[in-house]
Amino acid sequence: MESNRISRQLKDYLEYKHSLGFKLTHEETVLERFAAYTRFINYDGPLTTEIALKWVTSGNQSDKTMGRKIEVIRPFSKYVHSFDHESEIIYSLIFKNVHERPIPYIYSQSEVRILMEECQNLYSPDGIRSYTTNIIIGLLWSTGMRPSEPVNLLNEDVDFKNNTLHIRKTKFSKERYIPIHKSVMEQLRFYQQWIEEEVGAKSLKAPFFYTTGGKKLTESSLAYAFKLIRPSINAKPIGYPYVRLYDFRHTFACNTILRWNEQGEDV
Repeated sequence: MESNRISRQLKDYLEYKHSLGFKLTHEETVLERFAAYTRFINYDGPLTTEIALKWVTSGNQSDKTMGRKIEVIRPFSKYVHSFDHESEIIYSLIFKNVHERPIPYIYSQSEVRILMEECQNLYSPDGIRSYTTNIIIGLLWSTGMRPSEPVNLLNEDVDFKNNTLHIRKTKFSKERYIPIHKSVMEQLRFYQQWIEEEVGAKSLKAPFFYTTGGKKLTESSLAYAFKLIRPSINAKPIGYPYVRLYDFRHTFACNTILRWNEQGEDV
């Protein structure tokens, strides 16, 4: 089925929200997957709690993940219900503890080294995927950047002269500059020179990080690469089944506060 009732309503909903200035990057992905599911099962009926739950519970997911998906569908259901009275407004509190924060996992330095070494075992016919993943793990560990931020770096954002990185369009559409240790900048320079040898020189507006075949690195490809190497440290986080890239940010924050305490700084 190429189109159905929910897909057409979703198209109108997204156009309406975008016209108001909403980006809906994550929400749009979730809703598109929901609509694709309804088409896959040849469903052409109204948006109901039953069909929403059928999709949400179709995979092996945690209550938190399923609850987050329901939260995304709820505003869409309210919009649809205002035009289609056969549809239902989805109740959001079906799953509990949706916004309960997991206990961060704090990586040890030895674990970070193991993860970086394990990058060599990633399938990487031209070596770019392995090298890029290795460098980004080191960058997250040493800077506390969000996992999405290295992926979005452009060549012009890396200032080798002043040892800073320009982070654009980050959380809440803000931007900032962060100082980088000289040793880290040296590794980034080596990486850039190596990439230029492999795929050719790039403009200042070009991405800084690449993957196999000289393609731009994406958040999903980075997350998948990390998924493949994380078993190497046999970590046992509390509250969720596996360690995450975002835990590097928590680790950096904790290590920074600990270092300030040890140095007698006023935290």
